[in-house]
Amino acid sequence: MRLTTLILIVSFIHVSAASLAQKITLTEKGSSLKKVCKKISLQTGYSFILSGSVYNQSKPVSISVSNTELPEVLNLIFKDQPIKYQLQNKTIVLSVNENFAPEVQSPKANSRQQKIAGTITDEKGLPLVGVTVKVKNTQKGAVTDINGSFTLDAAVGDVLIVSYVGFETTEYIVKDTSQINIILREAKNELNAVVVTALGIKRSTKALTYNVQELKGTDINAQNDGNFVNNLIGKVAGATINTSSTGIGGAARVVLRGTKSLNDSKNNALYVVDGVPLFNFNGAGTGIPGVFDGANASNDGISQLNPDDIESVSVLTGPAASALYGSNASGGVILITTKKGSANKTSVSLSSSTSFFSPFVLPKFQNSYGASSPGAFDSWGTKLSTPSTYNPKDFFQTGMYLDNSVSLSTGTEKNQTYISAAKTNGNGIIPNNKLDRLNLTLRNTANFFNDKLQMDLGVMYVKQNDQNLITQGLYNNPLVSAYLLPRDEDIAKYQLYERYDATRNFKTQFWPYGDQGYAMQNPYWIVNRDINTNQTSRYLLNATAKYTINNWLNIVSRAKYDNTQVVNESKNSASTVSALAGINGFYASTNTNQSQNYVDVLVNATHKIKDFGVNAFLGASYDDRQRTGNYFGGDLATIPNFFITSNVDLQSPRTKIFPLPPNRSQNQAIYGTAQFSYKSSLFLDVTGRNDWNSALSRSTNVSLFYPSVGLSGIITDLFNISSSTLSYLKARGSYSEVGTPPDPYLTNPNYLFSNYTVNTEGIFVSRTLQPERTKSYEAGINGRFFNNTITLDVTAYKSSTYNQIFDYQADVAGDNNSGKIRVNAGQVDNKGMEVNLGVNTLLGPVKWTSNVVFSFNRNKIKALYTKLNAQGNLVPVDSVVAATLGNYQQRPTVGGTAGDIYVNGLKTDEHGFIVVDPRTKQVFADNNNYNIYAGSSDPRYNIAMRNSFTYKSVSLAFLVDARIGGIGVSATQALMDRYGVSEASAEAREAGGVPINGGLVPAKDYYAVVGGGATGIGAPYVYSATNVRLREATLSYHFPAAFFRNKLKGATVGLTGKNLFMFYNKAPFDPESTASTGTYYQGIDMFRQPSYRSIGFNVSVQF
Repeated sequence: MRLTTLILIVSFIHVSAASLAQKITLTEKGSSLKKVCKKISLQTGYSFILSGSVYNQSKPVSISVSNTELPEVLNLIFKDQPIKYQLQNKTIVLSVNENFAPEVQSPKANSRQQKIAGTITDEKGLPLVGVTVKVKNTQKGAVTDINGSFTLDAAVGDVLIVSYVGFETTEYIVKDTSQINIILREAKNELNAVVVTALGIKRSTKALTYNVQELKGTDINAQNDGNFVNNLIGKVAGATINTSSTGIGGAARVVLRGTKSLNDSKNNALYVVDGVPLFNFNGAGTGIPGVFDGANASNDGISQLNPDDIESVSVLTGPAASALYGSNASGGVILITTKKGSANKTSVSLSSSTSFFSPFVLPKFQNSYGASSPGAFDSWGTKLSTPSTYNPKDFFQTGMYLDNSVSLSTGTEKNQTYISAAKTNGNGIIPNNKLDRLNLTLRNTANFFNDKLQMDLGVMYVKQNDQNLITQGLYNNPLVSAYLLPRDEDIAKYQLYERYDATRNFKTQFWPYGDQGYAMQNPYWIVNRDINTNQTSRYLLNATAKYTINNWLNIVSRAKYDNTQVVNESKNSASTVSALAGINGFYASTNTNQSQNYVDVLVNATHKIKDFGVNAFLGASYDDRQRTGNYFGGDLATIPNFFITSNVDLQSPRTKIFPLPPNRSQNQAIYGTAQFSYKSSLFLDVTGRNDWNSALSRSTNVSLFYPSVGLSGIITDLFNISSSTLSYLKARGSYSEVGTPPDPYLTNPNYLFSNYTVNTEGIFVSRTLQPERTKSYEAGINGRFFNNTITLDVTAYKSSTYNQIFDYQADVAGDNNSGKIRVNAGQVDNKGMEVNLGVNTLLGPVKWTSNVVFSFNRNKIKALYTKLNAQGNLVPVDSVVAATLGNYQQRPTVGGTAGDIYVNGLKTDEHGFIVVDPRTKQVFADNNNYNIYAGSSDPRYNIAMRNSFTYKSVSLAFLVDARIGGIGVSATQALMDRYGVSEASAEAREAGGVPINGGLVPAKDYYAVVGGGATGIGAPYVYSATNVRLREATLSYHFPAAFFRNKLKGATVGLTGKNLFMFYNKAPFDPESTASTGTYYQGIDMFRQPSYRSIGFNVSVQF
């Protein structure tokens, strides 16, 4: 049935489009007239008839046109040819133009080479640096220096091609003079710019009915920290991006237009590389931080890409833009286009960047009080006669990130090749946190059969090793003991973290304080003897074939195989605390294999007749993903610190051997879209996609359809508005539906093996279980003012996500064994606005570019689910606990947001006063009541301003951004108060105690209750997450080719900085950092690794 439908729709497109005419899109440089005529014939169906040996008298042709009428194209081609043409029905007759009179030059003048010196300026007379000047149809050329000057050898009558980014390409005919001046006009082609959209299809921005934001590769490669996604922060409206607290190379959390799903893993954006969805796994780590977690983290798949391979990034924040990806795209899409080889030129690029890291935001410590007694692990002693010199910042090291890459781009008109290699080495700010990565890329593009067939083949290989990616938590986290060490101690003496133990005949941990009930250890022992590593080997193979049937129809097919093997090892040495290892140590190994097979086919048709046009395609895809693996781990048996599986004690209660839960999903889909246009000013988009997902194989809703529709109109064209103020105005609107299938096997009965019997898991699953579904509306305008000097893009949106999936415990005793029921229910709404404001102008001799990005999102839970009570009646549930970490709960509640956080407080009496024991002055924790609403972890507003200034060869750019609103909770600060190491605890002592009910409670007694971290009080440790920072700054200088006497094409050196200064922040941690990439556990700090401040430099050279 699906195949029949596909054939019928393709046939319909063929029949309806055959009667339409087609404009010509053509780009040629120095090509033969014969070749150009063949391409025109291919696009139009016109035949060329020759009179005599016309081609032998023709000149090379250089032309670049897009969607241009045939007569205009022919006029451009033959205006300088000794040939004339004549249109007759569907034929073009070529004959020698007897009246053609070329410029007459003497043989001597025509052949004589002379030294040409010139200056190139803009329309305001300012010199342009780095302009390329090339003699047409030759390899001779030059590049202007800082004064806009160049010299080269050319003959009278030669044609100089002058090109520069952002300006119109100009041709200049050399005359009998040695000095020339050329003025370039600034290109005003923003309105005809092309961006990459869904399925990797390029479209003109004027034809889009939804919001797409595009960044060039240079916009995201100026700063390097191991994950290029972090460089999108502050540059995309509608995106909330949190950097990872795992250290160098950690995964980033990207949420577009707010939290839609109440599932922990369904809100991140989909990554698409060269039109194909990427399997963005999260390595071997859990991704869900707990109280006792530490070095169990990993990175993700997208962070492993080489940023120097990226050509551009397009962000589709709304479902309307990403509807063609169906069930994968409910969270929006980030499209990545990689580089490929160039035709008719060869270039080699070398780049090297080095960054140095230090902690950005740290909690504040006191230096006035030491331990209460010798050997005590606290700082509640008497005031020190000499302030402490111990600064926990001294535990951190200067981190370093070094990235070296080389790339080669070469090719002919028929065959182009791109090759790159990159080596990354990094050390985090926590000792022994490391990242090493090797990237190799090969891509070849070739044309066959008179350019009818194009093949694009690529292979990418990644080898990565990382070590000690510490997120947060109490176990295996060196920051716990480094922060809480008594303030009169000297941490330097613990750098010798092991000493020889004569009874065991090897070195054991030196730490005289014990574990303090928190598995506390010597921080240097943790980083050197409790090691966690991830070894990743990944290769991606991809192939694309495009066959052009005729001038209006082509077929594209793509295939990709992505395979990743990850080995995670944990090695805890002998004398590690007993909570984490046996007497001889502990060893665990997790082996994971993840793979994706993807294939799609697209049939594209484009036609135009008079003022009407249609651009349509139909496609089908197959996407199969699976993950397998096994775990083996336990205490070591007989040989201490010998970390192999054969030395694991199989009798130890901590030993576990099991396969990882199977995870395989398959999605088959057909989809299509049609865009109808009128006068290239009014556009109607209609798309549809139908998915068949394996996760719903046991549901009656296995077939799922997702539609979208969009309309846009260029107001200035439709109403013939011509104004010096308003250059361009477009209005647009769209509606779409997308969905998210359940995780694999949720619709299947799961079987449990226990005591030699097999039982079902005991969850009743509805046979009508459906995927989550999101309906979204958006409307916006795109404006250009004062001849494109000012740009303004505004988008308003509203979405509703329903059919959320819940498991709940029925109150009916004995129902379905455990009484659990899995249902579709709930609704989450989001609404907001995205604004991009840009300025591109001159301030005297300085070019100034400024971009302001502003967005806000309002998230609201409209409903959760209903459940069966003991009487068998359905009753609504208005709150669920989704995440718990000590005194912190993330609790979605009807009327609230998905990021709502609740905490506990001190016990109060019936009048609301805190209960204080009149005799002991003690306060009491209300551990059974988590009903204090702290706020939401989501920001209310995101705003950023990026400025760039260029003067001749010098460029300065900086980015300031702010997140306004939201809250965070710090268990770190709580435990620091409890142990008396915080600045707040010293201030309370100086004040005589903590003011409660008009009196003072002794600081030590107060913080012993509220500062329990995982068991204390959350309310006093809620902080505003509002922060304003200088996020990025770069200063660079470009050396043109003339500086190197044209032996190099150019070079650039630069200084970079990231997180340079925090203008405003009240929290004792960085509010934008996170220990989890999921929906929950946001806004909680439990000895989270600090974010980085970085300063570095980079060098790039082009040959």
